[in-house]
Amino acid sequence: MLIAFVFIATLSLSKSIASEQPKELEVGIGGNIKTVDGSEYINHKLDIHIHPLWESRYVSQGRDNLNTDGIASIAAEFNYENLAFIPWHATGVSSGYNELNLNVIYAANLTERLTLYSGFNHIKTNEEGVKSNNNELSLDFEYYFTSDTQALASMYHALQAHGTFIELAIKKDYLIAESLMFALTTGVGFNHGYINDGHNGANNIKITANLTYQLLDKLSVQSYVSYSAAINKNEADYAGDESLHSFFWAGIGLNYQY
Repeated sequence: MLIAFVFIATLSLSKSIASEQPKELEVGIGGNIKTVDGSEYINHKLDIHIHPLWESRYVSQGRDNLNTDGIASIAAEFNYENLAFIPWHATGVSSGYNELNLNVIYAANLTERLTLYSGFNHIKTNEEGVKSNNNELSLDFEYYFTSDTQALASMYHALQAHGTFIELAIKKDYLIAESLMFALTTGVGFNHGYINDGHNGANNIKITANLTYQLLDKLSVQSYVSYSAAINKNEADYAGDESLHSFFWAGIGLNYQY
């Protein structure tokens, strides 16, 4: 499920606490939307990006959605000033699962350090011939304590399920070399009816280490390793907790800017 929240490093190799325009958007881990420093782009008005990505699991809300099966995805991002349109398609590596997400996201600087992202996402899934559709609204906040340390808050609401999932995180960026960025993110997720047959309250703690290497001016290689620890799992009373586990997974992909 595509959400407007990111746990992976940006392409930017240096950041300022504030900028005149909000940061632009692109797809990250598991379809998650992430922010990137718009000042790093060649064209400041219209930017287009392509992202192929492989992941060893398809994880969201602390749940292994495809029962250890990996997922391959490709996304395109069309950014124009404060508005982004992001289609994302994913398929199970060895399963009959397919998902298409169509995102529209608007970004706005609320203060010198605080940026708001509001979005709408239309989701279409097909699992072994069983099709479903869903629509979500998202609200994300990004607050810069310093140029390399951010607090992140994400809320996304499923209109059909009438439920919300909230994620809170702290992210720290490390510039290792001119072309190499490392980032570490720690966060916790809370279910409020989003997983309608899962328990409410704290669901998981997640730690992600990301490495981004700028291979060429317009091409970067992105990789990550994540660990999710289940909180208060109760599959005896909640069927939606069956896929809530503690596990590692990883991913690697490319980011190409036109």
